[in-house]
Amino acid sequence: MKTLFLNPNSSEEITATLRRHIGRCGWPADRWEVAKVDDAPRIIGTASQNAEAEAALERALPALSNGFDRVVMMSSVDTGYDVAHRLFGDEAYGFTRSVLAQHRRLGQQLQIVTFDKAMTALYASTVEATGHRAVVAGWTVVDRLPAAVAAQPSLALEELRTVCRDLARTSMHPIFVVGAVGLALTDELRKDGMTGLVDPVADLLGWLGSA
Repeated sequence: MKTLFLNPNSSEEITATLRRHIGRCGWPADRWEVAKVDDAPRIIGTASQNAEAEAALERALPALSNGFDRVVMMSSVDTGYDVAHRLFGDEAYGFTRSVLAQHRRLGQQLQIVTFDKAMTALYASTVEATGHRAVVAGWTVVDRLPAAVAAQPSLALEELRTVCRDLARTSMHPIFVVGAVGLALTDELRKDGMTGLVDPVADLLGWLGSA
C-alpha cells in the first residue's frame, strides 16, 4: 500500500519537516511520499485560510493522489479530510484524528496544546468530528499565531517549555503538541531532557499500521 502524506498548505519548510519526521520512523522509502498543495495558503492560521486551503486541495487532490492507495491530511485541524474521504473513503486519514485514535486504542488520555486562541473553535470542531473527545484530558493554548511560531521559533519554544513544564507537574497524562509547527519545538524540548511529550508522527504511523 502506497501512502500520500499531504501538507494542505504551500509551505516548503513545513513539507520538509513532515518528510524528515516520517523518514526517521523507518518506513520503506518506496511506500510513501510527502507533497504540498501549491495554490493553498503558505500557513493555515485562520478559518478563512483553512477554507481557502480546502478549496485548493479539492482542485489538486485528484492529480496529486494518482497512484496512491491512501492519503493522510497532515494538518493540525485535518484540513481537507472530508474532501479526501469523498475520494478515498476509509483510506483517507487525518493527522490529528489518527493521533487521538491511536491513544484511544491504547487506553490513554492526553493533555493537548494548540497555538493561537482565535483558532480554538476550529480545533474544537476538529476534535469533536474525530469522535475521540474523551481522549482529551485537558487543553492549553499558546496564544501565538502559527506564522509567528514559524517566524520566531525561539520565542515560541520558551512559551511552550513553560506550558509543558507546568503540565508535567500537574498532570499524569502525556502531552500532545498539535500540528506540524509543534514538531520542531517538541524536538528541542526532548533534546533538553523534557519527558512526557508524545511523538505524534510515530503515533500516526502506528495507527496507520493497525488500521
